[in-house]
Amino acid sequence: MATKPVAPVNTAGPGDSAHNGNQAVKYWVKPGEAEAAKAHPTKDEVVPVFVGRAEWYHITYHICAAVASVPTLGLPGAMAGLGWPAGMITLILGGATTCYTSFLIARLHTYGGKRHIRYRDLGDAVLGRWGWWAVMPFQFAVCVGSTIANLIVAGQAMKAVNVICRPDNVVPLPYYIIVFGAVNLVLSQCPHMHSIRFINQLATFCTISFATVAVGLSAYAGNHAPAPRDYGVHGSSSHKLFGIFNSLGIMAFAYGNTVIPEIQATAKEPNLKTMKRGIVGAYTVILTAYLVVATVGYWAFGTDAKVIILQSLSYPSWAVATAWVFAAIQLTGTTQIYCQPIYEGFDKQLGNPLESLWSMRNLAVRLVCRTIFIVVCTVVAAMIPFFGDFMGLIGAIGYTPMDFVLPIFLWIVAYKPKGPRMWISLALACLYICVGSVAAVGAVRNIVVDSINYSLFANL
Repeated sequence: MATKPVAPVNTAGPGDSAHNGNQAVKYWVKPGEAEAAKAHPTKDEVVPVFVGRAEWYHITYHICAAVASVPTLGLPGAMAGLGWPAGMITLILGGATTCYTSFLIARLHTYGGKRHIRYRDLGDAVLGRWGWWAVMPFQFAVCVGSTIANLIVAGQAMKAVNVICRPDNVVPLPYYIIVFGAVNLVLSQCPHMHSIRFINQLATFCTISFATVAVGLSAYAGNHAPAPRDYGVHGSSSHKLFGIFNSLGIMAFAYGNTVIPEIQATAKEPNLKTMKRGIVGAYTVILTAYLVVATVGYWAFGTDAKVIILQSLSYPSWAVATAWVFAAIQLTGTTQIYCQPIYEGFDKQLGNPLESLWSMRNLAVRLVCRTIFIVVCTVVAAMIPFFGDFMGLIGAIGYTPMDFVLPIFLWIVAYKPKGPRMWISLALACLYICVGSVAAVGAVRNIVVDSINYSLFANL
């Protein structure tokens, strides 16, 4: 049966930047809704069906899945590159700043009387057309880079379980990366952001689980380690400097979340209240996990903390293997949420929003485009599995501008605040511009060094 768009719906708010301010109509319509249809809508007049459906705890799951991923386990290693004072200051300041900028973006969601369901559309609404270009390249770079990095560390997690359980028969890393890519290929067929809420609920549970195991095992190892442990930053001046740069990038990566508008698009009305509750819930989990993992892990191992703290742990082996399993499962949620802006772009540009979500054309677009994207990312991940360096680079060139800098400038341009709050916000933005610049230098240098030491498809 032919399908047509349904009548205007209230969940989209007074307008939406996706359709030039015209009255919103729901798309991805179900068969049988033609009677309530608007006559001849265009693609720019339609709003995704998932807009306005999520409760605050769904928002919490989405944010936790996007932010509190396996990089949580890299924080003790980042602390080793900074030392106690600088490491703690950077960790706490990063969390406070990204929580603050998340509230700023949430406040801008209905800027100008329109509901902006994409970060790039929000940039366009506030800054004009160049604002769209200020967002889109960074966001898509983060989506692609995060997908590749997640594939790498998930492959490392599965290989670690193999090493623990079957040390006499270890499968090379690229094969595990391919297996994880295949899992995400299946999950990629979930049609939209709201449909992966249960995956992200599981991912949040896994974050709490692997963080708890890592803290417990680190505390056990620290209590049985010889004292005193070394907490200094050592090496040549250049080694220490680039180590600091890369650690700053890892810290930025750990707080990365470039999909706040896309997440808020799913929030029920009143969407700002729902979003704020979700942000508070998410950052309560995130900051608790980060502070405990970073402090206990660094206390236990000092400068010997590995890039991922589980790599420093060996006993009891079953508990370490369990933590790696939780980490691999968690990465499915993180991978899928960062793929959503790219998936949505494919669906909107190549699919037909005026047809059913399950029409042959829309099914074909999802199957073909998402398959190609996951396959390409999987091949790249298998070729260059240097995860620690990618964490720093993605944090520097993607997360830093999108999470720490751009939200502040959008808020200032939109609302023109005055007084101390504006100057403090500007100071934070300038600080993180500097952090992102030096972190990019450190990450590129480490990638160059590792590319010399390792071959393509290295079995790390």
